[in-house]
Amino acid sequence: MRKSSKTRKAKRGTAAARKPVARAKRTRAAVAGSPTDSNAKSAGSDRRLLKGRVSRDRILESALDLFSQRGYAATGVYDIARAAGIEKTALYWHFGSKEGLLAAVLDLMDAEFVERVAKRVAQSDGDSDDRLDLFVNGLKRLVSERGHLVRLMLSVSIERSQVSEETCSAMERIFERTRLAVAYGFEQALGVKLPDVDLIARLTLAYLHEAAVRAQVDPEGVDHDRFFAHLRRLIVLDVEHQLEAMGAKIDPSRRLTRK
Repeated sequence: MRKSSKTRKAKRGTAAARKPVARAKRTRAAVAGSPTDSNAKSAGSDRRLLKGRVSRDRILESALDLFSQRGYAATGVYDIARAAGIEKTALYWHFGSKEGLLAAVLDLMDAEFVERVAKRVAQSDGDSDDRLDLFVNGLKRLVSERGHLVRLMLSVSIERSQVSEETCSAMERIFERTRLAVAYGFEQALGVKLPDVDLIARLTLAYLHEAAVRAQVDPEGVDHDRFFAHLRRLIVLDVEHQLEAMGAKIDPSRRLTRK
């Protein structure tokens, strides 16, 4: 049976009346959902950034361990990626190349050694003995807690032919910054400039290398306290010799004491 025209018109009218209501509901839902969508995107972006930082840190730590154990040349990109639990593409995305990764590791080593040890001494308000103790104890902590950094520095120094000039220059910058920080620290403590302060810096690095290697080879037999106490005595003797050779007269309260 065919529906009457009045019935059809009534249904069309009802449907037409429902459309604005439906559109209004959709609009309200879209407006209400906008902040949620934005927050969700922001949260997703934060998670990706955090995941990227975690991945980068894992690659750096794995590279540090492997470079210091095997040497730079003997460590492959695949070895680092496998140790870090990531794909090789992630390593290239973060660092560009194995050489770029080494540069990042050296930057980390620079911050660990210069800023946490030598620079802290230069900024100390203590007397000469306090500064020297702070310096030597900082070196001891560095070897005890981050010995792989020192072993890597030694490894790269030995493998100069296997790394780029840029990397060699980075190593020289680390030594130069260390020398300047040591020089400034002693100048502030003693009130004079030592002529051969670079020899103290080289002695320091030599002792660091030996302590780090010894800790790796014989971790049970290593005695950092005794070893670095000896380094302190050598530094005091060297400073006394340089002051005497200069004919420098300094305030007795500024002189280093032998322990």
